[in-house]
Amino acid sequence: MKQAMVDENLITTEKLKIAMTTADRENEPLSKTLVNLGFITDENLVKFIGEKINIPYVNVNNYTLDRDVLELIPHKIANRYNILPLFKIEDTLTIAMPNPHDIFSIDDIRRVAKCKVESVIASESKIKTLIDRWYGMGGAKQELIDQLADELKKAEEQTIGAQYVGKAADAMVRREAEAAPIIKLVHSYIAQAILEDASDIHFGPKSEFMMIRFRIDGFLYERHHVSLKLILPIISRIKIMSDLDISKKKIPQDGRIHMMVRGRSIDIRTSTLPSMYGENVVLRILDKSKGIPTLSEIGFSNDDLIAFKKIIKIPSGMILATGTTGSGKTTTIFSGINSMNTLDKNIMTIEDPIEYEIEGIVQSQIDHFGGVTFESALKSILRQDPDIIYVGEIRDKETAELSIRAALTGHLVISTLHTSSAVGAITRLRDIGVSSRLIGSVLNCAFGQRLVRKICPRCKLEYRPDESLFKNLRLPSDTIFHKGEGCEACGGIGYKGRIGIFEILNVEKNITKLINNNTSEIEINETGRKQGMKTLFEDGLLKVKKGITTIEEVLRVIEEE
Repeated sequence: MKQAMVDENLITTEKLKIAMTTADRENEPLSKTLVNLGFITDENLVKFIGEKINIPYVNVNNYTLDRDVLELIPHKIANRYNILPLFKIEDTLTIAMPNPHDIFSIDDIRRVAKCKVESVIASESKIKTLIDRWYGMGGAKQELIDQLADELKKAEEQTIGAQYVGKAADAMVRREAEAAPIIKLVHSYIAQAILEDASDIHFGPKSEFMMIRFRIDGFLYERHHVSLKLILPIISRIKIMSDLDISKKKIPQDGRIHMMVRGRSIDIRTSTLPSMYGENVVLRILDKSKGIPTLSEIGFSNDDLIAFKKIIKIPSGMILATGTTGSGKTTTIFSGINSMNTLDKNIMTIEDPIEYEIEGIVQSQIDHFGGVTFESALKSILRQDPDIIYVGEIRDKETAELSIRAALTGHLVISTLHTSSAVGAITRLRDIGVSSRLIGSVLNCAFGQRLVRKICPRCKLEYRPDESLFKNLRLPSDTIFHKGEGCEACGGIGYKGRIGIFEILNVEKNITKLINNNTSEIEINETGRKQGMKTLFEDGLLKVKKGITTIEEVLRVIEEE
């Protein structure tokens, strides 16, 4: 296990001798050899050096860089000297570098930037990662992006064919959008997003440029800036790929791109929206080849997994999932539905929109313009002899009462509500006008869910947070904490992927009685806790102790409420 703290005894005399011998043989710096041999991490080494030479250490991942400051140092110079311009105050530029005593490099940077230069020390690997991120992708990764971009172009040609040319009469705009460099550029953005496991690409026009950002594990990260002259052809190219009208720029449009890349089915949902400086475009990337995770992969603790599997086997009644938008409710529900998807069951869904396509299940989509609502679709489904019904969201009294009626007549109904807790589902149904006795008669379970980012396994290390944290959270003093220090695999973020944290209210007889008696949310919650319900924070803390996520990540998600 990597050490988090630096002290003079970290590298033993024996390890130092081995490193010195290896450094001589390989003709490389001793510091690099120490890192390569795993005797010390890159970050701990620069921290140690910084302490000894009285130069401040900084974690460059904590900085949001200014484009004006970045432009002071060309990409080639930043790469050559492995430096990152952090900020400029008056006539002094502060740069991060692994060797702040390299006076020759600093002199060159001073001449290029035409200002005074001060240096701080930082991890070499983190600097390289951020140079790639802010200036453009590095060589090896760019080759992968180019390769995948070429495959996307071929896939598009095979999928859309010659007739796929858009609907506008503006020949000049179309010619620009279909020029080879623009096609290559758009494909490279999509390729990069796929390689980085991004869920969305945001194309946002500003007054002087267009910002391109990727959403990765729920967070937006800036990736590129595009000049004004390229905005129209890029957006037009995306609209042509999505079979949208490139001549209509004043109304929102929704489209879809489907491609087969390396045997993977990639479905991209396109949404355009007029904004002050042009059309804002968001691409939602759905990699169908990934499939739906199993219930054991979602993040349930052993006790919760056993309880949830038992609950979903009850043939009638209602299961409600609660949480904010993007909290993973739909994924968990479909993991459960998929586990029940057998030939002897008729499973039907009403969704807005359809996120997962599952063979063997009858899925229908809401169409507000066509008059297909959750209420009207549910009435039709009840005439289709269903066993299990999934209603995408309960938004009003009519849909709620229809769902409850379906549950009362022998169907298992699963749905979602936007509330902050499991018990809040009961309060929400009461607020929209459903009687407590109806709720108590059908509710089998309500569960709350949030998503937390997982620590990157490649750069995971132990650390000890501030002592006040142990006191505030009432944790044992020997609790071991982990974090990711940032590496190439996670893009310097320290996190890779997400996992759910849960609270499950199993509605047994004592809870049903409280619901029927119109008891308060507080009392129902207290009773649920007594029968074993963990809160979202408690479940998150279990994952912290197991080294799956960080305490900061759990607190961030809980405090957002």
